[in-house]
Amino acid sequence: MMDRDSDQESVSSSSSSSSSASASSSSSSSSSSAASYKTIKAKVYIWVDSELRDTYKIDEERTWVEQKENIVTKLLPPLYKLMNKKYNITNGKLLKILYGRWRSRHRVNNIKNQGEERIKQDKRRAKKNSRMQDKKKRRTKATNYLIEGKDKYIVRYPEGDLVKILKDSGYHSEEWEETDPEEDWTVIRPAVVEDGEVIEEAVKEKSTSVYIYDKWWRSSAVCIFIILLVYLSKTLIVIYLFKLLRLLHDRIDLTVELLRKKPPTLNPKKADNISASSVPPMGAPNWCLNQESLKQFNRSSVDIPIYDYDTDDNHDKDKEEIPNRTNSNSRKKRKTKKNPKQKRTKKHKSK
Repeated sequence: MMDRDSDQESVSSSSSSSSSASASSSSSSSSSSAASYKTIKAKVYIWVDSELRDTYKIDEERTWVEQKENIVTKLLPPLYKLMNKKYNITNGKLLKILYGRWRSRHRVNNIKNQGEERIKQDKRRAKKNSRMQDKKKRRTKATNYLIEGKDKYIVRYPEGDLVKILKDSGYHSEEWEETDPEEDWTVIRPAVVEDGEVIEEAVKEKSTSVYIYDKWWRSSAVCIFIILLVYLSKTLIVIYLFKLLRLLHDRIDLTVELLRKKPPTLNPKKADNISASSVPPMGAPNWCLNQESLKQFNRSSVDIPIYDYDTDDNHDKDKEEIPNRTNSNSRKKRKTKKNPKQKRTKKHKSK
């Protein structure tokens, strides 16, 4: 009986180890396949723009339906032959890559036809999206740094919530490049005034800044509300601290600034108005929402977890923790470098 149980345990352990090994191999294969797909896309673009340019050129001004037959009969066969000399890819995937490129160029062409103002708007939108991606990358890097350093605040948050917040743009404030108010413009030449009258107006240089638009539904760093529960003539005061902004601004962004190698090119400013049209992402945790949004979206305000519970007591100390930790790490590195020299000198004295 004992031998049978031990055999079952060994089988279960071997099956679990094999399943974990297969999971790791599948994840590595999926990442490698994604990288190879990007390589294939790049190769397709190169062949279409060079070797097959005279065979058939996809027209971004025409619709896809109008030229799909020519693409399938004229462009796809030679492209398939060229690509399958090195890569194993089907006609369907090649056609999907070609369609994606046509759609992108067709959209750009439509924007150009709508005039200069529409082109400027699209450029602003593209810059906003680029800044959002950079912000998420910086915050992810800072969060990983804090987790590796076992920061006492960051480790309290559920890993699933952190991953969700850092990946989804819906949790982060939008940053738009806009022209500053005229009173903030730099004066190049002051106004000429004689006898109290302005003879010549001041010459100012127009300036732009990045304006940060907060989202109305996000839980504030100082948003505290009290729920009074009356039970058997006893009042229980439950205080919930909602900390999405505290997590992003006072925990993660402090480390972002510490790790930043280059300062931002444009001056960031907080916009006076907030983004009233935004809504929380699907499945946003309740602790990320403020009281108003909890009511509006019919979310429960009971039993909301508190992760940053001693924020107000140690807020000033926490700002000093990150640079102090990096300084201590550098001192440790310097100490480790000195140790081998000290050992050599001691050996020399013993001789």
